[in-house]
Amino acid sequence: MKNILFALFLFFLTFGFSSCADDNDLYVQQKIQESQAQADFEDDVSDNTTPESGVSFWDGFLILVVTIGLAGLIVWFFVSMVPLKLWFNAKLSKVNVSWLLLIKMRWQNIPQAKIINLMVTAKNANLTLDLPVLMKYYLAKVDLEVVVTTMIRALAANVKAINFEDMAKLYLKKVDVGAIMHAHISAMNAKISTSIPELAEFYLAGGNVGDLVKAKNMADNAGFEDDLTLERLKKHYLAGGNLKKTIEAYVSARKAGLKDFNFEDICAIDLSELDVVEAIKPAINPIIVETDGVRGVARDGVELTMKVKITLRSHIRNILGGVSTETMLARVNEALATEIGLAKNHTEILQNPYIVADNVEKRAELSENSAYEILSVDVSDIKIGDDVGSSLKVARAKAQVEAAKAELILAEEKVQKAMASAFLDGNISVQEYTDIKNKQADTLMRQSLANVDETGHHLLKTMEPEDNNETQE
Repeated sequence: MKNILFALFLFFLTFGFSSCADDNDLYVQQKIQESQAQADFEDDVSDNTTPESGVSFWDGFLILVVTIGLAGLIVWFFVSMVPLKLWFNAKLSKVNVSWLLLIKMRWQNIPQAKIINLMVTAKNANLTLDLPVLMKYYLAKVDLEVVVTTMIRALAANVKAINFEDMAKLYLKKVDVGAIMHAHISAMNAKISTSIPELAEFYLAGGNVGDLVKAKNMADNAGFEDDLTLERLKKHYLAGGNLKKTIEAYVSARKAGLKDFNFEDICAIDLSELDVVEAIKPAINPIIVETDGVRGVARDGVELTMKVKITLRSHIRNILGGVSTETMLARVNEALATEIGLAKNHTEILQNPYIVADNVEKRAELSENSAYEILSVDVSDIKIGDDVGSSLKVARAKAQVEAAKAELILAEEKVQKAMASAFLDGNISVQEYTDIKNKQADTLMRQSLANVDETGHHLLKTMEPEDNNETQE
């Protein structure tokens, strides 16, 4: 429809100019004819001619109609293309908007009311906007209302060095300008040194600017603004870390007086999918573990069973890859059994059991490649077991007796073989053999009466309770 109206406007304009040109040519020809033939002037001039203008009545009427139509068309075009009420309201708000720009906005299908009202709102908030710039970024698909609202908020928060085009360009980069400005204002209030481009870069990298500023504020309030810089926090967040828990763990460890670690050690624990706050608790508050009972034998052969309580504190740097509490218990058990075995007698340990615990505690190899450091080893229980040395002596004596008996049996077998050979060879008679057996019987009888065995050792005479009762009866 707009194109048709514009074509009609051009048509009437062209027609009016052509009519005026034809009238001027006719007037010149008539003047020439008057100079050449004065006598024929009255015959050539029509009764409808007006000597004042030299133009015919119908030509003048046509010019008047075209002029009126053209003027009406111009007025209609101006009224339809320029919203006078909107323009007047802009003027009252001291927003300068030219008619030409309004016509241009109409031709480009830019909503005049939305843009002008946005400029008025910005002006009332002491923010001056340029209409051509707004038109440019509207056509670039920028949500002007979001950007202008963000700038008004920034202006109210005294944010400096910011302009509309910078914010619009960030919007075109798919940056949430509202979130960026909120984070920047929060950083300003917390006196955190940062900038909108820095926050926008972090946002485009996939970070949450709000969480970053909160984490930095937490670190600064804890007094570690120099250690926990914004770059360190951004690096850990983009690596997939939990900033809140990592900072909480770091601050807790530092407040506890631990020094042999840095922020990267805490980050490594967090990135290992461990709960970093729980993982460092044994470093802040040492833990106590107790052995089930370690058996050892002193040099005097008496068996002892000891229980000890071990106080452990973890090393933050060795939490990842260091040996566990189970391994530490196994090492302590081994060392405790060794110390019991080194004691001269069991009474020495009973008199001062903490000597063994202190010796175990001093062993440096127990904490080697471990996640834990032994702070103390304390004896909680000690029991006396069997006299292993005496039992071994008895067993050894019995074994010796059995060995002697075996040798005696072998010797008797040899004697029997020798006697058989002597009978066969005729070296011994039956009478001589009988005398030998009688002497053996006499020997056994004497041993029995003397209560000794074959080797000459005295035998202990034991009596059963029943035998004793019978004797008493």
